[in-house]
Amino acid sequence: MSNRGIAGARAELYFGITKAGWATGVSASENIQLQRIDVIGNIDSEEIEPVGRTVSMTADFVRILGKSLQELGLWPKGGTAEVIAFSDMTAVIFDNVTNEPIYRLTGVKCETRNWRFDRQGVMTVNATFQAKRMHDETGV
Repeated sequence: MSNRGIAGARAELYFGITKAGWATGVSASENIQLQRIDVIGNIDSEEIEPVGRTVSMTADFVRILGKSLQELGLWPKGGTAEVIAFSDMTAVIFDNVTNEPIYRLTGVKCETRNWRFDRQGVMTVNATFQAKRMHDETGV
């Protein structure tokens, strides 16, 4: 196993088998919610118990003509029924040198998207997603 760091030039973002266009940045977070067990007569907490987990991901994309997130199949089209019926996705960050997964998010659902362009830059799209689980390269 190499002792090298992972740089952005090695990474590619896929949703299922679909490469997510030109992603310029991706970040994800996993948060385990904790609940303190406090009792009368004790100034210190008796326990701290995990009660939930949330996973979220943000991705920035260069907007390519004819390749919107909807056209790539990564964002629902249509009205209420289509949004509700839109299937969960799996997002994977691959090391494109070794072709090995670095992180995998399962149960991914679309949350927000926005876009930006200015006089001297390319148009970008920022999208956020919620997920059920985040797995590192060990698969756990």
